[in-house]
Amino acid sequence: MRPVAGRQRSHHPAPWRWPRKATLATVLVASSGASAETPTPSPEDAVSLPTLLITAPVQNPGGLDDTGAGETVFDQTYVEQFGQADGTLDGVLKLVPGLQFGEDSESVEGLTELRPQSVSISGGRFYENQFVLDGLSNSNRLDPASDGDGSGIHGVAGHEQSLFLDAGVIDRLAVYDANVPAAYGGFTGGVVDATTRRAGDEPEGRVRVSGTHAGWTRFHVLTRDWDPDTQTEPPEPPDSPDFKRYRASATYATPLADGLGLLASLSESYASTPELTLDQTRNRIQRNRNLLFKLSSDVGGAGTLDLTATWAPYESEGFIENVRDSDYTLSGGGYGLKAGYEHLGAHLEQSLDLGWTRSDSSREAPNGYFPWENTRSRQWGLEADVGLSREGGYGDLDMVEDATSLGYSLRTLPVAWGDVDLHHEAGVDARHSRSWFRRDDTLYVYDDAVINPDVQCRGYTTDCVQEEQYFSSRRVYQADDVTVALNEIGLYGETTVTWRRLTGTLGLRYDYNDFLRNHDLAWRSRARFDVFGDGRTQLMAGLNRYYGAPLLSYKLREARAPYYTEYRSTEQNIVTDWERAAGQGDYRYRFDGLKTPYSDEVALGLSQALFGGTLTLKLVRRDNRDEFSRTTTETQTDGYRYYLMNNEGSSDYRGISLGWNGVYGQTLVNIHGTWSETETRNADYDDPVDATASSEYVWYRGKRIKYGELEALREDYNRPLVIQVAVSHRFSEAWSGTVSGRYRGGYDAIVETSRTVDGELVDTGNGEVVRESLEVYEDERRRATLLFDASLEHRYPIGDTELVAGVEVRNLLNDRVYTVSDGDSGIEPGRQLWLTLGLDF
Repeated sequence: MRPVAGRQRSHHPAPWRWPRKATLATVLVASSGASAETPTPSPEDAVSLPTLLITAPVQNPGGLDDTGAGETVFDQTYVEQFGQADGTLDGVLKLVPGLQFGEDSESVEGLTELRPQSVSISGGRFYENQFVLDGLSNSNRLDPASDGDGSGIHGVAGHEQSLFLDAGVIDRLAVYDANVPAAYGGFTGGVVDATTRRAGDEPEGRVRVSGTHAGWTRFHVLTRDWDPDTQTEPPEPPDSPDFKRYRASATYATPLADGLGLLASLSESYASTPELTLDQTRNRIQRNRNLLFKLSSDVGGAGTLDLTATWAPYESEGFIENVRDSDYTLSGGGYGLKAGYEHLGAHLEQSLDLGWTRSDSSREAPNGYFPWENTRSRQWGLEADVGLSREGGYGDLDMVEDATSLGYSLRTLPVAWGDVDLHHEAGVDARHSRSWFRRDDTLYVYDDAVINPDVQCRGYTTDCVQEEQYFSSRRVYQADDVTVALNEIGLYGETTVTWRRLTGTLGLRYDYNDFLRNHDLAWRSRARFDVFGDGRTQLMAGLNRYYGAPLLSYKLREARAPYYTEYRSTEQNIVTDWERAAGQGDYRYRFDGLKTPYSDEVALGLSQALFGGTLTLKLVRRDNRDEFSRTTTETQTDGYRYYLMNNEGSSDYRGISLGWNGVYGQTLVNIHGTWSETETRNADYDDPVDATASSEYVWYRGKRIKYGELEALREDYNRPLVIQVAVSHRFSEAWSGTVSGRYRGGYDAIVETSRTVDGELVDTGNGEVVRESLEVYEDERRRATLLFDASLEHRYPIGDTELVAGVEVRNLLNDRVYTVSDGDSGIEPGRQLWLTLGLDF
């Protein structure tokens, strides 16, 4: 969470304005002015002059800020030129050195995923970033690392952002990967800070419709290797997916009075993917809507007040594959209200933000899961050749977070003391969050169906079929309603001293929350040296510590009731009543005495003016310690086994990036390359790390070793070499286009397989000796990829309105993306076409 202090460097963002046309005569009069001696031209003297396109200067995103902070700032022009037809900011984020997308971003699933793609910044995990929207946190604290399709027992598919905003409302995007100012806290990765647009001095509007579908997409269909020695038929190739996806948006901004303006934006994204289940084709559907109103007003000539209301619900309709009557609906996103005030005085700049958001991660689904054996009345699994005849789902869940946030910052304008310029920055941010987990009805998940043609169900019609079969065990997840609260506060201060060609910043940030109850003090220090005094060659250095944020999902897990198991049998073919098992060792969570994860950073850099642009070289080292992981106890005296969270996780990041950005009139050029390596001892906060428990041993390269000693290179977000080249050019008033290429180097990953092997004989703790089962890990080669994208846009004027048509081609050369491992069956997306139509008025 962060107040607007980091954003205030831009002062008042420029009013939202698309490129407008002006005649050369207008430009000449505006630039030269009119005097009494200037004769008034007669109608006979009038000449027809060509129309010129007048646009605001484009800010070069490269280089360093005035204190050496590692920020990359994209103004509206970059968002417009490199933003994608699907309404995401992925194309802009790819311009940032040191930022990596996950492997799934290029997969078939990515074709229809409406939620923002996850990113890693400077080696941090994707959920360890801080997302800021208009000065307040947009980070989700409800189990962001939860994956899957959302049909699980306890969870709904999580995401690291609370609200999924359309890129069409973004005016400015800043990404921090190193030397992050003290105004930002609650992260060990990086910061993504977005500012929404404001209305300008003239009414302006925009309408866009864009889309794609399977007919505009090429696929690479891959079939697993066939071993003729098995005497089986060669495997059938998988079918190419059929899908469709579109985005529609409308935005209008208008002044309401002098110094008062309103912006309204509405957008919807939709994706539909047919999938085969039980020999029937059914659609998975996603919808993401955005509705934003922003009222902006000048206050007293030196202040600006913004009032923003946002509604951004996400919805997904799906089903559990090959399970009958398993339809479910997921709800995500949420809504929020925010008031922001900025004041620029004679000696002091102040910012105040107050906001409230509600984010939702909920599910509606059938209550009760039944894996039936195939019998006379239960044989749809046999007919579809999928094994058991499964039906049902895991019931309704509500996971909601309410958050009220307050941020205040002040910044003094520089004061000269001889050769020394001095200014200070300080602020406070506070956040109160309430989260709840609600399961309205008790959920029964059945196991171990027993076929008995003589069974008498005795009224048990739900989990027993007369004279066919019955279930002998079930897990019981009780109806539950848990509410937890979290209070956080952060205080920070920085002092920046400029002496001749040297600028140095020393800062501290203090954070406290009432869950972990740790007093975290992080130093922030950075320096910038202007080598020749002309601003062309600058050196940067920094030494910083960042503390992570607590997750409310930890508190919810600790307070949640554990499941228990019930068993039954038959007596003379009559089912007995369900009885609760004793001493079954059900799981509970415990989070006592945890430290706050932190990251220590050393950063060095160079910024050099070159060829009319800016070359930036940066070296970043991160040592991440006290990361959350967990271990598992044996059954305790209270009958439970415990997941004990600990701080035994750790990771290390080393990165070198070299980038160049140039702005040549109507041409934008971005070139960068990053070499990096991330080593980690645990994948996320649910990954076990324990140096002593025998249950945490694995099998790797023919040896039994401790999981914590695996020293695995991170499986995802860890391409060792990434090179990006992107060019955008406006050819004329009518035509503009972009082209980009991205190389991602191959690497060897250590991955978990689905196999197990027998290990050693171990004592279970109660005197029983059993042979352990070890999960098998193995090396896997991830192939390098080289992909090119291109887009072209044409504008056709119709009076004061412009008709806009665009085409975007992804994976232009139809290359493989290598998301399917060698020798496996699967489908990879190839060339894809997006079309866009719109109006600007």
